[in-house]
Parts: sequence; structure tokens; C-alpha cells
Amino acid sequence: MDKLFYATAYARASKDDSDSSTIKNQLEIIRNFAEKSPDIRIVSNKEDNGYSGVDFLRPSFNEMMKDIEAGKINCVIVKDFSRLGRNYIEVGELMDEIFPRLNVRLISINDHYDSLNPRTDADEIIIPFKHLVDEHYLRENSKKIRVSLNAKRKNGEFVAAFAAYGYKRDANDKSLLVIDEHAAEVVRNIFQMKIEGMSQQKIAEYLNEIGEPSPAEYKKTYTKYKVIFQKNARSLWSAVAIGRILQNPVYVGTLIQGKQTTPNYKVRNRINKPQEEWDITTDAHESAVNQHEFAIVNALLNQDTRTSPNKRTLYPLSGLVYCADCGNNMIRTKSDKIFYYICASSRGKNKCCTSHCIQHKKLEQAVMEAVTHQINLALDVEKSIEYIQSLPCQQRNVAKLNALIAERENEIKSCEGYKRSLYEDYKEKIISKDDYIEFGKDYTARIDELQQAVARLHEEIELLINNENSALGWLTYFTQYRSIPELSRKLVVNIIERIEVMEGKCIIISFRYQDKFETACKILNETKEMRCS
Repeated sequence: MDKLFYATAYARASKDDSDSSTIKNQLEIIRNFAEKSPDIRIVSNKEDNGYSGVDFLRPSFNEMMKDIEAGKINCVIVKDFSRLGRNYIEVGELMDEIFPRLNVRLISINDHYDSLNPRTDADEIIIPFKHLVDEHYLRENSKKIRVSLNAKRKNGEFVAAFAAYGYKRDANDKSLLVIDEHAAEVVRNIFQMKIEGMSQQKIAEYLNEIGEPSPAEYKKTYTKYKVIFQKNARSLWSAVAIGRILQNPVYVGTLIQGKQTTPNYKVRNRINKPQEEWDITTDAHESAVNQHEFAIVNALLNQDTRTSPNKRTLYPLSGLVYCADCGNNMIRTKSDKIFYYICASSRGKNKCCTSHCIQHKKLEQAVMEAVTHQINLALDVEKSIEYIQSLPCQQRNVAKLNALIAERENEIKSCEGYKRSLYEDYKEKIISKDDYIEFGKDYTARIDELQQAVARLHEEIELLINNENSALGWLTYFTQYRSIPELSRKLVVNIIERIEVMEGKCIIISFRYQDKFETACKILNETKEMRCS
């Protein structure tokens, strides 16, 4: 009896292969071939689905090589050479050196190749030529894929292998991200915990305590994602993972892609691209977190904060208090059982500021009074808006404002037309070069003034109409705190940007949306004067 060969049926398909190259199709061809060969017994199937033929970094291929080295198989059968690989040099080395050294028989069915049979002169030409054709196909296909992916990224389409935690691919459009409600709610909670004063480490510890699956575990549950390097049986939340989520603009609808690339289709090592070459698309998908919370959290991440001893959260004013003279942080310290905020630059050998300070309780009391006043102001603005919206003449005022907007826009068009005609007048020597430049500046300045006036009129209309999606959403960050028994971390970071302390203990508080407050108050006063006129 002839020697019996114990074979592996090896099949590989990349993401871009045609239907005829599917794993199922390849294995069917190999099985039919083996049934007609009495000296071959297939003992295993090895499948690499979704892997390129550029190299041999494929899990099933490597399993097959281990079986060969262990003496479990001595024959490999493929549908054609391209399934083995498309790299001319590596496939040639495998066929001419590695397999012969290991006494492995190689059969490529569609290429009518069997290593048991001596090679003819024609084989010495045709086989390398086929390898070159396979590699050329790989190179050209790689170019097409790169061009296609670049176009999709610039168009704001999602092209990565896995969606960010909190999102999933749309069932009807794989290039669009949609909210994954369970994970997105965890993300929102993470942002809230950070706003309430918890550090990234404390947030991670809390999520682990309540058994919330980490992003890696969540991916393994709902996708084909596999963690290659993992020490523990279960991946846990970490401060690093929390930090990545808090800083990722994907949660406010911004898609950033193309941050890395590879030199060519043969080299897998990724290199970082300069930021100006990234593909950034805003409003690419629905936000999981609002812009207000994202901005607050990322400002907090850049501040010098310390967690209260034996507590999960920060002190209410941590990281928000600054020296008005030098601009550095003021740190919380204790002296004679009394807590103070003192300028960090006034301590140590290299003092660069005076040692002015303020008692912790006095500062919090002053901040509490200022916060209460600002919230009451917000409530007054809200009541005024509601009152104006309830007036029967409100629609008439809106009509007046729309008429004014139309007038300003027509004037903008006229100015732009005059500005364009200046060049013709200069060219025809109707006006001098100096007049051309001077008149151009005047028209540009007037256009800017009119555009600002139009924007202002639109703001007035926003105040007069009942629109939930209007620019007045910022008011809710103040009006939600109608009754505040004490300062909380969440309240402070939601409505205060910065607290500055001067040497004479004078305090300057910068509230969020201060410019919007001033604009709203001014518009309300003007609206009251003109209403029903």
C-alpha cells in the first residue's frame, strides 16, 4: 500500500474575496479532491476567515504549522496558491525550503500542483509567475482599499473594525454609528461621577464593585472581539480606560479617524500621522453626552485636584481656585486646625508670589452667596422670558424682528455688490488705488457690523419663541438648583469656571455662560421697551 498522508485542508478568505473564494467553497473543493485520492486522509480543517494573504500572521495557519512540527500532519491541501498567501517571497520560501525540510506534501488543486511530482521546466517558470501575479493582485487591491477608505473617512463614514464603547453599527448602514443604550448609559454615568468629584481610579473601582463589564468584556459578549494579551480571566475597568472615555470626542458626535497609517501593504507596523492630516467630522452621529458636560469634564481633567481623605469625591472647590496675581492654583492646607486656600507659588524655596490666603469656610460662604445670586438672576431671566412669550403681541414682535433681519440681509447683499464693483471701477480708473483700498475696508467693516446685527436679531427671536432646542438651554444648568442648602461639587463645576482670590481677600468668580446672561438681560430690556408698541 502506498504511503498514507494525514492532511490539513487549509482555507483562507480575506474581507474582499469574491463568493467563489469563501471558506465553504474552498473546503468543498478540497473534500471532493481528497475523496478521489485513496492515499490522503483529511484529519483537520484550518480556516482563516477575514485575513489578508500578505503574510503568515494568521491564527489557523500557525496552528497548522504547530501540528506539522508535532508530527500530526504531513500534507497540506489548498484550493490554489493564493489561499496559502500572496507574498511572492514568503510563499516561495514555504514551498521550496520549509515544507521540503519538514517532509510535508503540498497540493494546490486549481494550480494542478503536487509536490510529490517532480517539477518540470515549465513549472519553474509558471509557479513563480503565479506567485508574482498573486502579489500584484494584493498590491493593486491594497491601493484600491486605501483610496476607498480615505474617501469614506473624509465623507464622515465610520470605517474602523469596532465601534467605540457606547456605540454600535447601524443595522442598515454599517458606516453609521448609533447609540448602544446600555453602554451609553454607563458612559453618561461615568461623566456624571467625574462631575460629582470622583477620580478616574475611584470611578473604575466603583464599576468593578458593581460588576459592570469593562469595554473589553462588553465587546467579547456582543462582538467577535478577542483580547490577545490578557493576564486575568476577566478584564476589569481601569483609571486609564475611564480617562480614555472622558476625553473621547466620539461621545459628542465627533468622529476622528485616520490618526495612524502603515507604510505599505506589506508592513503592519503602524505610524502616527500629524494631527492636521486626521479626518475629523463633527455631528457624524448622535451624541451620547452633551457638549456642556464634555467641556466641563475635560476642563476638570486639566486641573490640579486632590480627593478628600477617606472619601470618593473631591472638595467642592478643588481645582477651581486660582491666585488673581500670578494665576497659579491655590491649594487647600491646614494650620492650627483651620483650613485655608493659599497660593501654591508662595511656598517653597522659589517663591514667586506673596503668601496671601483665605479661610476655607469664608471662601465657601462667599461662593455660596454669589452662586445663590446668580441662580436667582437665572430664575428672573426665565420668568421674564415666560412672561414675554405669553404676551399676545409676541408674534407681532417676532414679525418685526424678521422684517429687520430681511432688511439687514438685503443691505449685506448690496454692500457685497458694491464691494465687487469697486474692482471694476479701479480697473476702469474711475477711482484711485487708495480709494479702492479704503472703500473696500469700509464695505468689509459694514458687512461685519450687519452680520453681527443679524445674529443678534436671531438671538432676540430665540427669546421670544418657545423652542426647546433654542440657545436658551444653558439656563437650565442654573435653574435646576432652585434650592441649595449647601455647595456640592456637581453644582460648582456646572456653573462656575474659575474663582480668583486677590491679596486683600477680594474674590472674583467667573460663571459659565456669563456672556449669554448679559446678552439675554440686554435683549429682555430692549424687548420690554418695544413690546406692544
